[in-house]
Amino acid sequence: MKKLISGFLLIYSFSMILFSCKKSQDFIRDNTTPTGVGYAPVSNNPILDYAFNPPRSIGTTSGGATSYPAGSTILAELTFFSQSPIKETQFYTTAGTGPRTLTATIPYSPAFSERKGLDTLIVPYTVPATVPVNTVIRMEYEIINQNGLKVVRTVFIRRT
Repeated sequence: MKKLISGFLLIYSFSMILFSCKKSQDFIRDNTTPTGVGYAPVSNNPILDYAFNPPRSIGTTSGGATSYPAGSTILAELTFFSQSPIKETQFYTTAGTGPRTLTATIPYSPAFSERKGLDTLIVPYTVPATVPVNTVIRMEYEIINQNGLKVVRTVFIRRT
């Protein structure tokens, strides 16, 4: 009987410790850092290409660049949130060792996804035929707040 009570107390104590660990419910506090001018935007989703069904991930390293033939249209999805107002998203591309080029500036327009709980943005890009085969193209998405703070997301594709 004594062993049974001791076992019960041990299990009870362990379960109290296990279930007393409460996860924070303040997502903004846990994922943002205040500065003197406000907050920077937050974006950390895998960048997916919604031109495919199901969507596929785009490579996050130059060595793991996702292959695309010339003329392919990529529909890259960014998800993000910001405690401070967002100004715009700037999209840059760099083909091989070429110059970094501002490819598009997209003014902020609220696009809150109830399912994801975040703003979403689809950025289209057509793989140029003028880029030589096997060239890696760096794609950078800068989500910029009105306070000047930003987050930069980078993915890589290879022209095939």
